[in-house]
Amino acid sequence: MAENEKSYWIKSGVLTLLDRISLLVFGFLGFILLIRIYDKTYFGYWVLFLSLVTFFEVGRNGLIQNGLVKFLTTAKTDDERGRISTASMVLNVVLSVVNVVLLLLIAPYAAQQWGGEIIKDLIYIYTITTLVMIPMQHFIFVQIAHLDFKGPMLANFIRGGILFTFIAFLFLSSKAMPLTSLAYVQIIGAVGGSIVSFIFARKYYKFSKEIDWAWVSKLLKYGSFTFLTNLSTMLYKSIDKWMLGALLSSVSVALYEICMKVNNLLEAPTQAIAQIVFPKSAQKGESEGPEAIKSLYESAVGAILAIVIPAVIFILFFPKFVVLFIGGTEFVDAIPILTITVFYALFLPFANQFGTILDSIGKPQTNLFFTLLGAVINIVSNYFFIVKYGVIGAAYGTITTYVITFILNQMVLNKMFKVNWWKAFMGIPSFYVLAFGIIFGKKKVESVMTDNHKLSISKESEKVVNK
Repeated sequence: MAENEKSYWIKSGVLTLLDRISLLVFGFLGFILLIRIYDKTYFGYWVLFLSLVTFFEVGRNGLIQNGLVKFLTTAKTDDERGRISTASMVLNVVLSVVNVVLLLLIAPYAAQQWGGEIIKDLIYIYTITTLVMIPMQHFIFVQIAHLDFKGPMLANFIRGGILFTFIAFLFLSSKAMPLTSLAYVQIIGAVGGSIVSFIFARKYYKFSKEIDWAWVSKLLKYGSFTFLTNLSTMLYKSIDKWMLGALLSSVSVALYEICMKVNNLLEAPTQAIAQIVFPKSAQKGESEGPEAIKSLYESAVGAILAIVIPAVIFILFFPKFVVLFIGGTEFVDAIPILTITVFYALFLPFANQFGTILDSIGKPQTNLFFTLLGAVINIVSNYFFIVKYGVIGAAYGTITTYVITFILNQMVLNKMFKVNWWKAFMGIPSFYVLAFGIIFGKKKVESVMTDNHKLSISKESEKVVNK
């Protein structure tokens, strides 16, 4: 592997992982504090509100991000980059306005279905955040297209840090403030993130004086598949909470969210590596062909599993400790749920990288089909299991969906790229050897290896690095 190639993976990997870690730390610690500030009912309302607005935010990003990143990455001239950037900003503004209108229309219905009038007020306030996020997201995507991850990391850090600081203030001061105060602070966080993202994106600041409607059409056509895919993915991930809120109560949502926060931590490596893999797979797919895609997929999934599996094992052995640490004694009912939902983490790397690879090689329609199929399966299975088993039924329903979609996705990848899912597991030992060598040095690695295995492990480690 060339030196600049190694540098890309190391630098971008560290920055992207730091980005994900900071968001998860703020989200996780904020969750622990909020669950001690508000009762289960109001905390459940906050979870339902966040899942709904995130659904719209992720959908908007899906229409904009992948198309902008893909076409800016392969653009040949500054003039072309300017036209692409302007067209993307136009789509950003239009879609944001559409989101605002939809949120305003949905708010009363959501409050009625989930039994909380406060949800409507939270959604109304968030429409301001939606508009403020326009410049922040655009400049973040532009930097990612230029393989620059420092600005996005800092912008997201500022946005998440402002909200977390306010939550910590509420906890430490024991002040009783309404949930709407959190929504107003979200606006301030979005403003801070927008300012930071603009500062770091100035060197890539290119806009055309006129709107190139051909590029608007091209971005819209490409992004529409990813847009629908992201919405389907969020539906896939949120339907269990929404159905719990509608069929049971916001208290059941609070119980289930304990388990989901643990899964969010386990999903961090998946999200970080996906953001790095997308621009690289777009380049490799065009220049090196299917074999490079196969190698990239198996290596990426293997690296994620190497990080996730030890955490899954720990949680399976100590579920009570994890639940009590996060939520306290009031949430002991979440323990059996956690022992099921923790297995989500073993399927997510395969599913997320499946979507990343297909989007990057220009097959978003295939990804969309399977994501929609998964969402439909999840709706049916969650409804059946929740009605039959209650809160834990959401876990049964979702894990059933993951198993079915895993089988279907691997059949497609094997047909298209000859991917073998078990090879991701085969690369895990080499990943550990490589990580051990980085931490303790080459001599330490050699000291724990027998003479018969030194050469083979060394070669396998080299393959992982090269991939």
